[in-house]
Formats: sequence, C-alpha cells, structure tokens
Amino acid sequence: MKPPFYCLIMLFLMACFNGFSAWAADGSRGALVAKARCATCHHLNRSTPLIGPSLQGIFNRKPSITGVPFSRWGEKELDAWINNPRAIKPNTKMHTPPIAARDRADLIAYFKGI
Repeated sequence: MKPPFYCLIMLFLMACFNGFSAWAADGSRGALVAKARCATCHHLNRSTPLIGPSLQGIFNRKPSITGVPFSRWGEKELDAWINNPRAIKPNTKMHTPPIAARDRADLIAYFKGI
C-alpha cells in the first residue's frame, strides 16, 4: 500500500523546518579526523601541551590561550575556531587548511567524549 501523498509532503516539510541534517555527528569518525588533522600539533589523550594546547577535555573548557573571545569551548565556538581560527584571533599560530562542515561536526562530537 502506498502512503498518501500528503504524508510525503508532511515528511518533507518537517525535514525542512526542523533542522533536519543529512548526517548525524559521529564521534568515532571524529576520532579519525582528529588523528589526521589535529594530532600533529595537539595531544588528544594527555593533558600536556604539544605545539598547541591539549585537546583532552576541551569541550566546555575555558580557553587556555589569550585573546580568544569565548568564555567556554562550546559547539558553536569550536566550530567557528576550527573553521577559521584567524578570524577569531588574527595573530594565532594555528593554521589549518579548510575543514569540511561534516568533519567539524564529527570532531566536536569526538571532543565531547574526550
């Protein structure tokens, strides 16, 4: 039995207006992205700094670098920083090639768990 046409329209509208995402953030995938993109300069599982600060426990932590206008590293703050750190702090030493939105979401999901 085919669903009534209006049911399909309702599903479509719900997806459009409820912030439906094509993917859910995946912390396991974020761990792989972190190892490939972040581990060169940051420790992921130790609290000591490498070149940059440790990322262990970064989610909801107060920034350890000066000149960052955030009180805590939440989702939107981490996303903005990972996307373009020099837009937040122009003289930062951190330089990252562009990271796709999905990879950023997965990284943040990973950061929530470490």
